[in-house]
Amino acid sequence: MWRKKNTESTALLHSNSLQFERRRRSNRLCTKSIGLVLVAVIVCSGVVVCMLQLTLNAANKANTNKHRLNSTAVGRFLHITDMHVDPGYIAGSTTYSQCHRYPPHAAGNDTAGAAIGDGHRHTGRFGIPQAKCDSPIALINATSKHLRSKWGADKLDFVIWTGDSGRHDGDPEQPRTFEQIIAGNSIAVHALRDAFGDSMPIVPNIGNNDISPHNELAAPGHKTARKTFERLSHAWHKFVPDDQLRTFLYGGYFAKDVVDYDSPGSGESTGITALSLNTIYWYRANAKVGGCRAHDSPGLAQLAWIRYQMRRARARNRDLILLGHVLPNRDNYRPTCYHGYARTVTQVVPAPALHRNPADGDNGVPAVHAQLFGHSNVDVWAFVGQEAKWTSSLDPLGLGDQQNGSIGDNRLWWERQVDEETGRFGKLIRNVWEATSFDINNHSLDVGYDDERLWEEMEDDPPVQFTTAGSSAEILPIPEATSNISAPQRLPSDFVETLLKEYKRVLVEGPKNQQNLGVTTISPSIIPKYVPAFRIFHYLRKRPESNKQRWWSLPLGTLLDYDVHWADIAKLNKLKLNPIYEKFFTKLYRFSDVYKIDDLSLDSYLKWAEKLLSSKSLRKKFRSLTYLGT
Repeated sequence: MWRKKNTESTALLHSNSLQFERRRRSNRLCTKSIGLVLVAVIVCSGVVVCMLQLTLNAANKANTNKHRLNSTAVGRFLHITDMHVDPGYIAGSTTYSQCHRYPPHAAGNDTAGAAIGDGHRHTGRFGIPQAKCDSPIALINATSKHLRSKWGADKLDFVIWTGDSGRHDGDPEQPRTFEQIIAGNSIAVHALRDAFGDSMPIVPNIGNNDISPHNELAAPGHKTARKTFERLSHAWHKFVPDDQLRTFLYGGYFAKDVVDYDSPGSGESTGITALSLNTIYWYRANAKVGGCRAHDSPGLAQLAWIRYQMRRARARNRDLILLGHVLPNRDNYRPTCYHGYARTVTQVVPAPALHRNPADGDNGVPAVHAQLFGHSNVDVWAFVGQEAKWTSSLDPLGLGDQQNGSIGDNRLWWERQVDEETGRFGKLIRNVWEATSFDINNHSLDVGYDDERLWEEMEDDPPVQFTTAGSSAEILPIPEATSNISAPQRLPSDFVETLLKEYKRVLVEGPKNQQNLGVTTISPSIIPKYVPAFRIFHYLRKRPESNKQRWWSLPLGTLLDYDVHWADIAKLNKLKLNPIYEKFFTKLYRFSDVYKIDDLSLDSYLKWAEKLLSSKSLRKKFRSLTYLGT
């Protein structure tokens, strides 16, 4: 009996021990699980907090940047380009007819009947995106009304207008005339005057479709060149300063002061002067002139004028903005003109610093704060600079100092003539470029330059082609049978990839070559090659109140940011009533928000290029924005 009871007690004790162990193990697992859950909750909370903090920081940074761009220290200007005004545009016509005619089967001018079409797209009131048609008057008027209501003369300091206001000559049934080119420019002038009034500094520029035939412009002194410059000067009434009129009637280029700073510090620039360049004298497609190596070259004369203006800007303690139509690169310009341009511009833009040293009694060199171009209808930027093989020779124009007695200062023969006002360019400086007044009704410029020279027999660039060998480009001769140096250049099949290769080349060559480097930008166009668009640039106009504020150390005139504004005309064409013109264009993006850079200095562009080449997603975004999201 006792043994049985004891056995039962032992069995009970054993059973309770197992239950106790299971309970203890369960409690331990439960405690561990709770701990893991708590850790997970803490970690997730931390991640959420970090994400919120990053989001808030990004938002605060964006808001701060927005606030700072709204500061009184920041100025703004508009870059508008390639309006291509076409008074003959017909809403409801087909793209096949360059938007000039209804389909053959349409009943009279019944645009409703045109809707069924002839296999081609049909136009809307404000144009048609991604087509070969030019800009209707309705789009130009809407752009003008938007600029007046949204921006106006009180919100912008000046306007850069980089040419091509005449329509294209692409319709064989309606050949373009020179009078239509002048009419297109006159319409564009009225649109800008209506938007900003007469007090706004507006700097026009000659495009390759502002001349007739397009791409062809004879040298200074020829009757067709004189006629072109005279008629454009009338159409651009008062946009070309009186003291620059003689220069413009000679070569189609001029200088204009656009900003005077309120109270610059000691040694700082006192304002900005814009140089409107005639890029058609450097353009490969212009068969009327040669390259920039001959003494009589119009392209070389313009390079000399730029150098003269830079010396003049230094004496006046002003900085520069350069504007032109065709972007300077090896594809667009004749080789000697491109390298001459790169040498001229980068010699006065030392990359490490743009500051002056008044303690040494030196006003320093004028900084080129921007190089703005149009023509290509895309929204991109590029580097311009001397390539190593040209830089090392110190003679990109092919005429060595040894031919003219080198004095060891690394100047070329024409640079020395400009600086010393002797020889050929000395006469131009005295009689044309320094003229302070000119009677526009007197068509004769000067006996020495009022002639009928055709320039066909002048020394030209050798035919060349470019091939990539390693990290530098080699120049190789083309057989005469296949030579075509004056062939019009178009965008490569993959324009973005071409740009990316150029960015990579610049980065591979390294800091040594980056000392001879500048940045050029192409702004999108009003003509709806993709969609109508323009840029608003922000720049440092006044010194910030505190030295702790952002941009304190930057020179006055430095570009800080830009916004791209676009018009969704595919949507606007569907409106039955007039649009709200203030909202006709909307902001597509702000450069700093997309690419996370602090300003538009050369150093920032180099950092951004490196970031772009290392990020597939950023390259994808870059490609999309190049073509305005189309």
